[in-house]
Amino acid sequence: MKTIGIGFILILIGILILWYTSKNSKKGVLSSINNFQGYTGGIGFIIWGIIYILNNLHLW
Repeated sequence: MKTIGIGFILILIGILILWYTSKNSKKGVLSSINNFQGYTGGIGFIIWGIIYILNNLHLW
């Protein structure tokens, strides 16, 4: 249960990062870089959570 909980927390963090990035997209010089970092971070956390769950439950 602990493994699944940690995995879901990582996935939830990724979703929150994606949501925050999409809501706060400002028009500016560095906005495209910040948006890219936000989307990359969000997707990274989601993938990390999925891999964490699969790896620790030996489903990988």
